[in-house]
Amino acid sequence: MTAKVHLHGRTTLLAILLAGASLLGGCKSAAERAAAAMAQGQQLAAAGQYAAAQQQFDIAVQARDDLPDLWMMRARNQIALGDYSGAYASYRNALDQDRTNREALDAMAQLSLASKRFDDARDYGEQILALAPQDPTGLLVTASVAFEMGRFQAASDTVRQLLKVAPDNERGLVLLGRLEERRGRLQEAAALVEPIFKQRGGGDELRALLAKIYGDQADGKGLLAIAQRDAADRPRDPKVMQTLAQRQATVGGIAAALDALNTAHTVKPGDAMRAETVLTLARADVAPAAIVAAASGLVSPQVDLVTALAEYAIARGDYRAAAALVARLPAGNGEDRTDQEGLRAFIAAAGGQMQDASRRADAVLAIDSGEPYALMARSQVELAGRNLDAALRDARLVVSQNQQFATGYAFLARVLNARGDRILADKTLFDGNNGDKANPLALRQLVMLLVARGRSGDALSYVRRYTIENRDVPAGWTMRQALCRSTGDAACVQRATAVLARLRGGDGPAPRIPDDELESARDLRDVYGDAGDDGDDGTAATAAAGNAQ
Repeated sequence: MTAKVHLHGRTTLLAILLAGASLLGGCKSAAERAAAAMAQGQQLAAAGQYAAAQQQFDIAVQARDDLPDLWMMRARNQIALGDYSGAYASYRNALDQDRTNREALDAMAQLSLASKRFDDARDYGEQILALAPQDPTGLLVTASVAFEMGRFQAASDTVRQLLKVAPDNERGLVLLGRLEERRGRLQEAAALVEPIFKQRGGGDELRALLAKIYGDQADGKGLLAIAQRDAADRPRDPKVMQTLAQRQATVGGIAAALDALNTAHTVKPGDAMRAETVLTLARADVAPAAIVAAASGLVSPQVDLVTALAEYAIARGDYRAAAALVARLPAGNGEDRTDQEGLRAFIAAAGGQMQDASRRADAVLAIDSGEPYALMARSQVELAGRNLDAALRDARLVVSQNQQFATGYAFLARVLNARGDRILADKTLFDGNNGDKANPLALRQLVMLLVARGRSGDALSYVRRYTIENRDVPAGWTMRQALCRSTGDAACVQRATAVLARLRGGDGPAPRIPDDELESARDLRDVYGDAGDDGDDGTAATAAAGNAQ
């Protein structure tokens, strides 16, 4: 994020400081030290060297903490650094010393809102409106607080008042769009923000809202357009590239998705990114065989990426695809190859090559005693030898050390079933889903269990909730389509089919969301928070910096 900072000298403040210093004479006074540090801080900030500037502003306020303008300079520099909590404290010091400082008052209102200090934000908004009843910042903050506190009619009335004063206010349009989206008026919500996105991209809040609308409308092309715009703005952001990959894979661009994932793994290799890639592919519901075909076109793929692709194939139970992907990994042993060797051991065991699996698993576990695929490989060998206690010990260790690992829960359930512990096996799959509700792999395993137990209705309830919370995820709709077909619900099948077609890039009409599902979505948001509002993304802070100009 970038933020503009005042680059002009505060000549009056400097004059006061220097005059005080000249009267004292002799060694440098506090005023003189503050003046020198402030001047140097301003020069560094003007050159974009905000970290170095911050050191000088810190020196200045240590020497003189009674100068509102000095606190303001420090706050603007902290905004540029993304230090919003520090900026909050600096603006607060400035406002405490000068209650008429509008820049500080505006900034405190918006920073309080961004950091979810809603009572403080409301108070600052009221102070702004007491000074200027039609002030856009005061109206926006007041409307936003009303929305966050669940007073939706008050929020609507106030934001409409704002848009009469400032009809092009992007954050006001976004807030009104959120109100319309909440009521299920998706076309009206889109009409408020879509033109801004198409013209200039819009900010993070606008794109989050539009993605929510497109998700509700199952608009795969629209979701991809937002992801592409985000990736153009932040091409080295792993989270952005993961989202882009999901959208590309959903509409059938698997090769492009793998390129995006390769970028994510180049920027941030490691276990967490591999797990994220598995989840991305699972949400897009990509067939492992299609990944194998697309991976052949990758130029210089990251080892971490190919490892993650193989892990996904294993999670989907396609060991042939997993073996083909593992064959692309570099050979060798050692600490930097334990993950890959663990996969080789697991695939060997799955193919019945127990001697090879045992040899590889033992070699890996001698280096990394907790490597999950090597543990599962050794457990398979123990199962084959009917050493059920040892098999269970390894399987439980996998789950205890990897509590959001769908493959591990599925494997533990398999071992428990082999021991005849059907109740514990079933409970394991429930635990796996309850511990990772966003993961369609865990849900798929639970659904298969419930169907096998003759509980298709219960399975459909789980999947229905998943699609309410994740309308933009094809995997959920694929499961819902199959379950509706098995229960003979033709209307449900028709809707799921239409949703999937649109998510995958089709142009058919958006299926209507049933009223009961809209109500359920509202209830879930009231409990867990509104979509697209997961904390301070810097939008309000950036606005505060912009208002300082």
